Amino acid sequence: MNILADENIRIDKYISNKFEEIPREKVKDFIKDKKILVDEKKVKPSYKLELGDMINISDELFKKPEIRPEKMDIKIIYENEDYAIIDKDENVMVHPAGSIVTATLVNGLLYKFGYDNLSHIGGDDRPGIVHRLDKDTTGLMLIAKNNKSYKYFKDLFEKRKVDKEYFAICHGIFDNKKDTIETFIDRDPNNRRKMAVRPSGRKAISKYEVIKEANGFSLVKVKILTGRTHQIRVHMTYINHPILGDPVYGNVGHKFNLEHQLLHCHKLGFVDQSGEYKIFETEVHDDFKKYQKVLKLGD
Repeated sequence: MNILADENIRIDKYISNKFEEIPREKVKDFIKDKKILVDEKKVKPSYKLELGDMINISDELFKKPEIRPEKMDIKIIYENEDYAIIDKDENVMVHPAGSIVTATLVNGLLYKFGYDNLSHIGGDDRPGIVHRLDKDTTGLMLIAKNNKSYKYFKDLFEKRKVDKEYFAICHGIFDNKKDTIETFIDRDPNNRRKMAVRPSGRKAISKYEVIKEANGFSLVKVKILTGRTHQIRVHMTYINHPILGDPVYGNVGHKFNLEHQLLHCHKLGFVDQSGEYKIFETEVHDDFKKYQKVLKLGD
């Protein structure tokens, strides 16, 4: 598809505005993968359009994957007519990506709630999904059960009005037991699977506090004020305390048979549509508890 630009705004925003059913993150990925060009040239998602620019869009952008409901053990912490709070397990992708269209959280949500009881405007491949956790990060997620709820909570997340707190087991003993990490995070130019601290990126802010330390490892509580991809994993690596088991950012040898990061979202807090501040908490999962006990970092 070819369209002529008639606004002077960022190309990712322009296309998202034109095609509201397509998530902006998907548009950005297509731009980065050269599936959206301007005058047949690669540009960045931040490129500001000139009037009359010819935008070349791959038809793949409009393809809708077939996503089928699948029975899945989903732990619901709380539920009302507008949203649900679930406790995600490890080894579960949040939504389909590329050729992966099965065994994701979305497949389980479709089975549990049904398509008509989930929001749709976040994308056909992301019903109910307002925010994400990495595949092997466990813990609390908010699920929107209708479009009105999706818009409300998406706005809260974007305005940093959702309190998000995590537990992590990190390599090393921290010199500063409590601190704020503020950097810019962008895609790693050498590895698209990774994010990295780079001046070209978006601001990312994490506050951490060491809860307990022993045997060369630390149990850390992290509160994130922004929600960048892999933010905590990148920040902990940036300060030389990567998360135990992280297969992408850890790059640190350890004696445990562990191939996933020990990172758990244990707390979510926000003012919901009723005007009441709600706070939800959940314990770390069994695997996290196992290594916490082995390393003598508490029960």
